[in-house]
Amino acid sequence: MNFKLDLQIPKADFNLQHGEGILFLGSCFSDEMAEKAKFHGLNVKANHFGTVFHSSLLSRFIEESIDGVEEERIFNRNDIFLSWDANSTVFDFSKNELSTKLSKLRSDFKSELKTTKVIYITFGTAWVYRKIDAGNLVANCHKVPGNQFVKELSSIDKLYLEWKSTLDKIRTVNSELEIVFTVSPVRHSRDGLIENNQSKAILIELIRRLTSDFKCSYFPSYEIVIDELRDYRFFKLDRVHPSEEAIEYVWKKFEACYCNEETINLNSKVSNFRRTLAHRSIHEGSQENKEQKIQFEIQLKEFLNKFSQIQF
Repeated sequence: MNFKLDLQIPKADFNLQHGEGILFLGSCFSDEMAEKAKFHGLNVKANHFGTVFHSSLLSRFIEESIDGVEEERIFNRNDIFLSWDANSTVFDFSKNELSTKLSKLRSDFKSELKTTKVIYITFGTAWVYRKIDAGNLVANCHKVPGNQFVKELSSIDKLYLEWKSTLDKIRTVNSELEIVFTVSPVRHSRDGLIENNQSKAILIELIRRLTSDFKCSYFPSYEIVIDELRDYRFFKLDRVHPSEEAIEYVWKKFEACYCNEETINLNSKVSNFRRTLAHRSIHEGSQENKEQKIQFEIQLKEFLNKFSQIQF
């Protein structure tokens, strides 16, 4: 007997191949999928400003990277400088150094956008924090006291207009770019479970409108985890983040949707090489182990020479 609903995902009308540029942008689930793609040798760039959960901040990052920004929204906390538009992983020890770093990250993103084949954009939440004194939305509160922010639930109409503008700008840079939206299956439980569902509903409806009105598509990461797997055993101990098993399951669905048979076969070969490389023999240093390593290095070199487009 089959005890779960099987989500049938139609094959995409384009194929990913090794060597072609792929961008991942958005929530922490986009980082997970980017790591899977990198593991299998695909040419991936991800989250230049670090993990960003809210669609308005993703929209702003894209538009300001394309158009340029007069001055970065930078502040200092103790001895480090941070940006209100970036994750806390993007920092420096002076305002000028951080501004230079942010400018380069924007420039890199714009250059990659021109030549990439597909961008996967993952929305995490419709809840967002606004800095009270400046009035601007922030990508991260950076451990600044909560009384300096007000929390808001963004409206679909506002988000739709922002992304209408963003999609138009993207097309001026790369008219052939494939744009795929998805919703993160990570539960934002700190907002509350009811509030999390309200947020996800807004994001799902937003993407429905965008894919109806513009040349872009949807990959159902959210539905695969929440509706198909549908069990807390597929989540980590926090019951919020999908487990490694769930992420692998979503990756296999992703691979089947966007990769042809040749690419899937190469993915498998790259995966096998990586697992062999990570394996540690119980007889490390033995003559047999040394010979195995030599043979492995020969095989890997021959493979990468034959398939130079693979990122290993």
